[in-house]
Amino acid sequence: MNIQCFGPLSEDAICKLESALGVTLPGNYRGFLKETGGGIVKQDGKNRITIPSIGQTIAVDVLFGYGVAQNSDILYWNEKYRDEMPDDAVLIGFDVHQGFLFLIADGVDASVYYWDDAYVFEESDDDQNVYLLVKDFSELAVSKS
Repeated sequence: MNIQCFGPLSEDAICKLESALGVTLPGNYRGFLKETGGGIVKQDGKNRITIPSIGQTIAVDVLFGYGVAQNSDILYWNEKYRDEMPDDAVLIGFDVHQGFLFLIADGVDASVYYWDDAYVFEESDDDQNVYLLVKDFSELAVSKS
């Protein structure tokens, strides 16, 4: 997927972000933030990801940045939804339907997931609306456009 980058983050900025989020981010995601700082995802078909367990497709719109406009800021979204997320989860982006991508940074569940908080998919309900996307952030194959 191709992104229009917000701008690289320094090591110091990433450490401040981790402190504010209360997590240690995985190395591959830290590398992504150092290189790009997140960004707006180009809507070119490469932004589409199929959720393996249900065969539904999402279209990624934004991979959140730090210190950017509120609607794209990782701290804004994580503070807004903190009470609805597991302690070790970090919202990292959203799709055009406003569902969220999040990662769990550590432990047996460490992976990237999709949270269908708006119940867009018929498979989603109060008991199940979180789906594994990829085991590792690097599998999203993000590149600068």
